[in-house]
Amino acid sequence: MKYLVTGGAGFIGSHIVDRLIKEKHLVTVYDNFSTGRELFIKHHLKNPNFKLIRADLNDLKLLTQSMKDVDFIFHIAAHADVKRGFSDHSIDHRENLEMTQNVLEAMYKNNIKKIAFSSTSSVYGDAKVHPTSEDHLLCPTSLYGATKAACEHYINAYASYYGMTSYIFRFASLLGERYTHGIIYDVLKKLKKNNKELILLSDGTPKKSSVYVLDGIDAMFTVIKKSKDQFNIYNIGHTQVLTINQIVDTIIKSAGYKKVKKKWLGKSSNWKGDNEFVLLSIKKLNKLSWKPKVTIELAIRKTVKYFKENQHLL
Repeated sequence: MKYLVTGGAGFIGSHIVDRLIKEKHLVTVYDNFSTGRELFIKHHLKNPNFKLIRADLNDLKLLTQSMKDVDFIFHIAAHADVKRGFSDHSIDHRENLEMTQNVLEAMYKNNIKKIAFSSTSSVYGDAKVHPTSEDHLLCPTSLYGATKAACEHYINAYASYYGMTSYIFRFASLLGERYTHGIIYDVLKKLKKNNKELILLSDGTPKKSSVYVLDGIDAMFTVIKKSKDQFNIYNIGHTQVLTINQIVDTIIKSAGYKKVKKKWLGKSSNWKGDNEFVLLSIKKLNKLSWKPKVTIELAIRKTVKYFKENQHLL
């Protein structure tokens, strides 16, 4: 089959590309490299089954041309800096919702019938039930989460109009090799500057679940392979959950630092749009015989190891 992966040079997208190339498919990566890195895909550049298009999704003409003869779209490109939406009210709308509609329009013009989309646990906002199942009310507290929820609805509306099959994946935080932003990145950058005192937002009590990136990719492919439904919405997460304090301690230990004093700034320091408790139900995935293989602690250690081997990314 022939696949096009938007954001295919990014953290999640590049791992999807690895999987598709390993399975001997033809793969086109469409990426503007705003956050993607050639480092993540350079091992494919000479592969005849691989094609790279350096372009922005706002170029609808080129995007439409690039989808010629494609069978399946992985739409992974997004603006993923959740915090920034508080100060920039248009970036999530532009980069998430408008670019998703461009992808859908290009699919429509090429009569492409299958799309997989990376959504987020942020669509639930401050969920009232934990673990949170796929039928929970969507009540995002960030513009990032709001635009991702809107993208889901746009995708399913186009799928309903034109007989497409949609696969929507609501991820908990993903960890692992090629990780580019988030708490591990932030903590390691701070420790690099000062390994004696670590200044941290919140009070350390918020609870977050995460999943190792290769487990997450495997979950996506499991759904695509096994589900026979036209509209598919699946949480991808872990049964484990750690407090922010436990996550920070694991990062510090994994990085080999000792006697680091943690200074918590208190709950009032939490950034707007953050959610205090994230734990997704994966019972729906379990029914397809999938479960995560890697613990959250090991996923953190793998991520830290990757940064130690690639210091320039910090």
